[in-house]
Amino acid sequence: MGKPGRGGRKWAVRQRTETGTAVAERIHLVPPSPASGDRVLLRELVRSGKVVGREPLADARDRHEAVLAELPPYALQLSRGYPAIPTIFDGDADPEVAQE
Repeated sequence: MGKPGRGGRKWAVRQRTETGTAVAERIHLVPPSPASGDRVLLRELVRSGKVVGREPLADARDRHEAVLAELPPYALQLSRGYPAIPTIFDGDADPEVAQE
């Protein structure tokens, strides 16, 4: 079966409910316009060979804890099978298509 491959630059956005629970990650082939409550997943770390994404370790820890807290409880189970939340490629009508 294998993972689906789609070449080229991509942008990722985590879709969240009004309460902040992650429900899907959407992959776009053009820069996205996130809806209210959605979170852009990619951050610029290097520009023109210079590091621009530096942050204190305490900030990185806080961000990591906040990101984990937005996942639904079943997403933290250590078991084989489906991904924690579906990945939807921009233009796919059905989230199941992205998981095949």
